[in-house]
Amino acid sequence: MRINSRVLLVLLLLLCGPIPGFVGDGDPVKTDRQGARPLATPDEEPMWQFAIMGDRTGGPAEGIRVLARAVTEVNLVEPDLVMTVGDLINGYNERPMWLIQAAEFLETMGRLSRPWYPVAGNHDVYWRGPGRPEGEHESDYEQHFGPLWYWFEHKGCAFITLYSDEGDPVTGRKNFSDPACQSFSERQLKWLDSVLEKTSKLEKVFVFLHHPRWISNYYKGANWEEVHDKLAVSGNVSAVFAGHIHRLHYGGKRDGIEYFTLATTGGHSAHDYPGAGWVHHWNLVTVRPSGVDVAVIPVGSLLDPRHYTPERRAMTDRLLGRDIATFVGGLPVAENPLQVKTMKLKLQNPIKTTALRILLSNPGGEIEFPTQEVLLGPSKSRNLELKIRLDSSILEGRRSLPMIEVATSFTGEDGKAVEVPSKRIVVPLDFSGLASRTRNGGFLSLTHPGDCVIVPSRQVPLPQGAFTVEGWVKLADLKGRKPFLCKTNSAEYGLYLNDGRPSFWVHLNGEYRIAEAKSVLLQPDHWHHVAGVYDGEEVRVYLDGKVVGRVVASGKRTINSLPFTVGADPDGAGNPTDSIQADIDGVRISRVARYGNDSFTPVVDPPVDSATLIQLPLDWQLAGFVSVETDKKDGGSTVRIRGSATCVNGSAIVQ
Repeated sequence: MRINSRVLLVLLLLLCGPIPGFVGDGDPVKTDRQGARPLATPDEEPMWQFAIMGDRTGGPAEGIRVLARAVTEVNLVEPDLVMTVGDLINGYNERPMWLIQAAEFLETMGRLSRPWYPVAGNHDVYWRGPGRPEGEHESDYEQHFGPLWYWFEHKGCAFITLYSDEGDPVTGRKNFSDPACQSFSERQLKWLDSVLEKTSKLEKVFVFLHHPRWISNYYKGANWEEVHDKLAVSGNVSAVFAGHIHRLHYGGKRDGIEYFTLATTGGHSAHDYPGAGWVHHWNLVTVRPSGVDVAVIPVGSLLDPRHYTPERRAMTDRLLGRDIATFVGGLPVAENPLQVKTMKLKLQNPIKTTALRILLSNPGGEIEFPTQEVLLGPSKSRNLELKIRLDSSILEGRRSLPMIEVATSFTGEDGKAVEVPSKRIVVPLDFSGLASRTRNGGFLSLTHPGDCVIVPSRQVPLPQGAFTVEGWVKLADLKGRKPFLCKTNSAEYGLYLNDGRPSFWVHLNGEYRIAEAKSVLLQPDHWHHVAGVYDGEEVRVYLDGKVVGRVVASGKRTINSLPFTVGADPDGAGNPTDSIQADIDGVRISRVARYGNDSFTPVVDPPVDSATLIQLPLDWQLAGFVSVETDKKDGGSTVRIRGSATCVNGSAIVQ
């Protein structure tokens, strides 16, 4: 392995001990700590900043809100000034609508805490409709926004604004797509010459216009080369900024001049794809004597730390901790596939001081909402009636259960939407109308790695003392580790069929006591009944109604919160491990020691009695669930199938 020489030098310095020396009175960073590594002084180079807004044109109605949000963010930074790159309004209209749109833009930009400067774009000056005046909207623009071209000086730097929509010098027609309309007039070029001469002694010059005329394939008739030569000869032009194409574009550095094209600040965007340049943003330009840095700031990315008050934290924590949407009851399930059923969804706002905006969606398309957007006032609630369709693929477990996604937001102090992390809620099913057993019986078939049935620990509240675990199993392959019915992992109990030898493990007084058959007793491809019993004095394991292993044991069983797993072992996180490929039937856990020394005839799915903790008939599978029987007779209890396990018609038969 090759080690970089610089890395090796640093490692040697660190191994040799602390860097000698200490921070003293003559150092710019003051401390009374001895032997500390000296810290470098900050650079005292003066700097200042200005912001630039992208196009507003063509965006949806809420685009003006994007611009307003950008204004709020720019105010957090407080640059010296704010520039634009044109297309301030939608335009392409007559004067009455033009004035309305101009007023909206001016009012929004008027909220800036620093002065701002306009640039004219085609949407700001093109007229559409009858009565087109000479120059179209140019006079309207100059009356309400400012000159079509101008310059000003700030902190030893010049800001030059050019007008790139003068149109055809012969006909006066304006069409930025026509090569005849893509050149600067002689009048504006002479003005530019005079400005560059006046600003030649300034430190830096920045140029702004709407159309990025240097992108030659967009503007085949442009005379930008002539303009560029003028800027290059000047020698102090640092950067040129434009817009129009609604996508970020860096034109590189040429003769010391960098070319930047902005995307949008509320305007139309072809895609929501910031990585490819389609993004609502504003630019922040930092100016130092040593150079210029430009950063793209996506709208919505700057936050005001003063908004994160204890009150907001308490409110957002409550929204995270409470269920804003809950189903009322469960969706009734019948044996036949359902067409359409109705179900109530309760929406509630736990906050007393603000309204919630709730958006509901269904990724699978099985749910119909009366409305997908709900505005819920403070402390208010509302019930919605949903229409839900379950097809056979869902009931057979080949597709996941229907679910809803709940996206919630509220309006913060700054007028910005605060998004609450969305939640997905699975539609609860009600199996109470189904019998747990079918006329022809059934059994569970585990055919792939990971297949099993998982019973949550809360559904097997086995008390201390005597108990029995049993079930029917058919294995094709007897070799290797074979966890059958397990709630183990350094605790509880488990039936194993390792290498064809039944064993029963019970964790008593801090260690496993294991009853195990002395030899291989299972036969491949045969149904066998396997049972484990702990009676308070002994642990026994049975095969087909006969004791095949026993060990003296007593004490308190070690409890865990892991699931009871049919066909696998639970790991420390409750996930199945070493799952077996087998057929399984008639699983039961009892609160008593059901079997003693005498032989007995095993029964498939015996009747539930008062000693039954749980019983899994495994006769049917619907929507990835199998039924659970208990002595409580409440019905409708189920547990989830994991993997591709399925229930097959027929019952375990002793060969």
